Amino acid sequence: MLKIIQGIFRHTLIKVIIGISLFALIGAILVTIFERDINVQFGALSDAIWWVLVTMTTVGYGDKVPITPGGRIIGILIMFLGVALLSIFTATISSIFIARKIKEGRGLEEIKFKNHIVICGWNFSGESILSILQQNHKKTGPIVLINQLSEEGIANIINHFAVLEIKFVRGDYTQESILNRANVRMAQAVLILPDTSAGLGSKSDEKTILTTLSIKSINSKTKVYAHIIDRENLSHIRKAKADDVLISDAYSGYLLAAHVLSPGIPQTVDRLFSDEEDYKFNRLQIPYQYHGKTYGELRNDLQNKENIICIGLGREREGVDMSGLLSDDYSFIDQFIKRKFEEAGRGFKNEKKINIRINPAHDSIIEPPDFLIVISTGDEK
Repeated sequence: MLKIIQGIFRHTLIKVIIGISLFALIGAILVTIFERDINVQFGALSDAIWWVLVTMTTVGYGDKVPITPGGRIIGILIMFLGVALLSIFTATISSIFIARKIKEGRGLEEIKFKNHIVICGWNFSGESILSILQQNHKKTGPIVLINQLSEEGIANIINHFAVLEIKFVRGDYTQESILNRANVRMAQAVLILPDTSAGLGSKSDEKTILTTLSIKSINSKTKVYAHIIDRENLSHIRKAKADDVLISDAYSGYLLAAHVLSPGIPQTVDRLFSDEEDYKFNRLQIPYQYHGKTYGELRNDLQNKENIICIGLGREREGVDMSGLLSDDYSFIDQFIKRKFEEAGRGFKNEKKINIRINPAHDSIIEPPDFLIVISTGDEK
């Protein structure tokens, strides 16, 4: 409690408010001493306090006026010193807002958001991510950027995506202090990009792995989606417990071959991922009236009535708790199984995974946890 009180009194604004309050109280007491026996306008201390505050703020209602020489001298002192104190009060408030704005512009602000999206690092795909989030801004919460771009660069990004609520934290996002400043503990998701804002180049994967470990040490439940450059680092990022991983150029070989073997497929993929195309991949919640019905019924209704192309069904599943399958004494075989899981970056505890069934059988029964993957022009429902 003592530390809290000391912390409060160290704040400049609190000191100024206390100074003004003491000055007003002392002035009210003095004017009451001089006026109370002669002037009925100052019959109580509350009357004097009202007069002091009106005089300090230069409002001057004129409803109470000191008539004794001592009372008038006190009035003159309150006029001059009161204006000075109020000027200090105004200047203090202004400096607080200016300092906060400067800290915000330099990325030194403590973020208080909850359920926000954190984007660690920056490269050419950063603006594409923000563009997609802006198109779905009604479903997008606040966004926090952590990188080492210039103040001018960050200002341009914030102005360009004005619809989004964006805050900026400057620093090395592998450090827990920087991640804590961005409040990753309360974030709904963290995206980690190969960083070009600090000129890391080939070392960006190492930074991505370290960042994932740092985030999971702060809050193991925070969703982390990482983008790595080198496929050889896939096992390392999985060991760091990233919730999902994107590998650079993972599909470039397939698309190049498709240009020769199946012309039209690469062009279709390109259009589906183009910002200029209306039709996109979307996730739709299945209306409750279709629960218990077949996938074929749902697909036919949507394609006929809504002009939606169904791709498949998805479901978020709990992972298997392997620790319950191993014996208590951990035999050689159990230790071998455990080691192989750990080398593959797989855990033993329950982890939620998304299972996608592309074009399931027509008679597949729809259950409440299921959702749809479609190609449509609409937003997720």
